[in-house]
Amino acid sequence: MFFYSLPSSSSSSGSGIERFVSAAFGLFVWAMLAMLGLVFATSLAIWLVVMVVVSLVSSMFTGRPAAVTVLWRRYREMTRQRWPHQRTGSATPRADATDVTGASASTRVQDVHWRDVPPAPKAPAPRQQS
Repeated sequence: MFFYSLPSSSSSSGSGIERFVSAAFGLFVWAMLAMLGLVFATSLAIWLVVMVVVSLVSSMFTGRPAAVTVLWRRYREMTRQRWPHQRTGSATPRADATDVTGASASTRVQDVHWRDVPPAPKAPAPRQQS
């Protein structure tokens, strides 16, 4: 089977009915746990959608940005700070991604000319006190 079951409390030589009932009860318990998990995950997804819609509608009336928008902006700022100079191979990036990908930066190599650096002046020797 696809799940682990506890050993039976009855002897292994129990009747066929006992084994069938214990297997059926085990499947019933696993089905109930699976249903509880499914209901929990579904309710979380529904509340997420409801709260996003409420946030977007309330932002239209208050004029303040929605919580989803604020969180997205913070996420983008955090990723820009963490990975500021990532570049993609795309020649035509999306308009909102030019700052993040660095596509607006020049990719040409610029040569610089060498110059002599004058030596640093020597410091005067410290005076000897007698």
